[in-house]
Amino acid sequence: MPNYVLASDLGSGGCKTVILNQAGRVVSSASAEYPTYYPQPGWVEQNPADWYQAFVTTTRQALAQANLAAAEIARVGLVGVTHNTVLLDDHDRPLRPCILTFDQRSQAQCRQILDKWGEAVFAQTLNGVSPLWSWPQLLWLKQNEPETWQATKRLLFQKDYVRHRLAPAPVTDTIDAAGTLLFNPLTAAWIENFCADLGLSPAMLPPAVGPLETVSTVSRMAAEETGLAAGTPVIAGTTDTVAEVFGSGLLQPGQGMVKLASVGRLAVVAQAPIAQPRLLNYRHVLEGLWYPGSGTKSAATTPRWLRDNLWPQLSFAAMDEAAAQIPPGSEGLLFQPHLLGEWAPYWDDNLRANFIGATMRHTRAHFTRAALEGVAFALRDAIDGLATLGLHYQEYRLIGGGAKSKLWSQIVCDVLGHELLLPQEQDAAYGAALITGVAAGLIDSKPESLQNLIQIAHRLEPDPRHHHLYRELFEIYQEAERKLHAVSRRLTAFQQSFP
Repeated sequence: MPNYVLASDLGSGGCKTVILNQAGRVVSSASAEYPTYYPQPGWVEQNPADWYQAFVTTTRQALAQANLAAAEIARVGLVGVTHNTVLLDDHDRPLRPCILTFDQRSQAQCRQILDKWGEAVFAQTLNGVSPLWSWPQLLWLKQNEPETWQATKRLLFQKDYVRHRLAPAPVTDTIDAAGTLLFNPLTAAWIENFCADLGLSPAMLPPAVGPLETVSTVSRMAAEETGLAAGTPVIAGTTDTVAEVFGSGLLQPGQGMVKLASVGRLAVVAQAPIAQPRLLNYRHVLEGLWYPGSGTKSAATTPRWLRDNLWPQLSFAAMDEAAAQIPPGSEGLLFQPHLLGEWAPYWDDNLRANFIGATMRHTRAHFTRAALEGVAFALRDAIDGLATLGLHYQEYRLIGGGAKSKLWSQIVCDVLGHELLLPQEQDAAYGAALITGVAAGLIDSKPESLQNLIQIAHRLEPDPRHHHLYRELFEIYQEAERKLHAVSRRLTAFQQSFP
């Protein structure tokens, strides 16, 4: 009997593929990046063909690294970023690049949806309207690219498009479908009047099934491309965030996630959704659980932006080393990390990033540390906002690529003033592999069994002196937010006045 599963995470910047054994241990992994395009201010896109090529490359590398025969893979599973919708023609070919969740172009369409449907949107989806959702993105496409819209015969989402090329099955899962704002997560059904208003026929929408359901098998063509065995079962898969929730051991109510990835994603496991328009409500993989939350829009993108644009010769490790020499508080230099606008707690895409308090004594090391601290302040700002809406952390687990930085992890811990647990395996690829292992019957889905597999690598405690200092600086951060929001909006309007 095959005793391994292969799973991939199609993330916001690249694909990671892992192979997991029945003991829940990763035996090999491979990663590949793909480019993101910014064709106009506020626009963010990727090429779906790049996702599939990255999946093919990493699958071949993971199989070679593990030195396994393809027949030893019992199941394949994929997860991907929510809200990333692919428009396909009548031959299932992408008609245009995919508009990503970070894209800001559909603000006018959000207002149109709210003007027409108002409270009905939240009542049926448990979520508010903003440009990160597929519905306003699709409405923008319908209004601005009518030829593309007329040629569209099918909609799929990021991981579904790649899976469909691997193992033909034009379906999605019930969690990813909820990311469209056209799907009712309580009834697990597409909302007919919303879809009809957009002009989507039932034939254009993928059937929504459970994330663990086997939906197809690897085709012969895909087997030749990937090195997998033709006929290998493939599950529906789900979103990258719920895979991270699952894989980091967030299996009980009150357990919370702080994610330092491209975005700063925040979520707390709960037994029911929380009916607040400022919260994102999604179902958990485990029956009867949800993971309501929100997020900040720029987290790991912040140090990458600094490196790529100001100091491309430096590695992230060198940036960390330099920033670690600067005292907490960056000697009065403060950063607001709104490089792409902001989600929680402001939900304002017109906000802009700011360095405040710069003097002649501040070096690039100061700017680096201030950027890391600014993201931590944004996370705390959002977490405080969650508490006012009734969502409270009882346990904090820190995950994401940024959590690999000891300096940044400790800064977050000191700003929050709470113990942070860092799981040994903490990314979406591992969570995807656990989900795939459960679907294959190789891993027990009981929470107590899963907790035995998910090991905690580190426990961080806040430094009381640093926390006291950061409390004072956080108050200044909040004051700056209140006073500079109007300035940000004026600057955004000024920028948009140019062709």
